[in-house]
Amino acid sequence: MIGRRFHLTYTIQGVGKLMVRNGWSCQVPARRAMERDDDAVAGWVKEVWPRAAG
Repeated sequence: MIGRRFHLTYTIQGVGKLMVRNGWSCQVPARRAMERDDDAVAGWVKEVWPRAAG
């Protein structure tokens, strides 16, 4: 995305350093959402993901 938008190339490590320098960080949820529907997730992984990955 960076290359298409800004016509620049960065490594993954370079992007991480840029993000940290600008006050951004990787964020991971502390817990799962209460609204999560595990059956819907399993169906999506089984039906939609193979089409998207292929």
